[in-house]
Amino acid sequence: KRKQLDTNSMMATAAFGALALGEFEEAASVAFLFSISDFLEQRATRKARVALDGIVNLSPDHANLVNPGTGDIEIVPVEELEIGDLVCVRTGDQIPSDGVVEEGSSHVDESSLTGESVLVGKHPGDAVSGGTINAGHTRLMVR
Repeated sequence: KRKQLDTNSMMATAAFGALALGEFEEAASVAFLFSISDFLEQRATRKARVALDGIVNLSPDHANLVNPGTGDIEIVPVEELEIGDLVCVRTGDQIPSDGVVEEGSSHVDESSLTGESVLVGKHPGDAVSGGTINAGHTRLMVR
């Protein structure tokens, strides 16, 4: 298809070379080991895709956008957020997008991204990641 040398062509060359030299056991070994490595590669790729799909689906559908003029909170779809918007993340809410804490101090559960079930303290100036959860007792204002 792509007309490029890859592991498939190298393994085929090795197997044919071993056959041409009369090394039938070597040819069989190369073919067997390549089959196992190809299976393991496909399995790892499938698992990685499933994991990435899970991470992508972690982000919330809506955000609590703070109106800069009035300070009122409007619920908007995450897709409508723009860089520089201020959002309010209440206790138990998912952080809608990556940003920096502007106001409030709380603990954030980042286990969905890191796999570690340790709460991380967040204070003004700290970076936060979208899809993580405000697990502390106070709200965070994130820009």
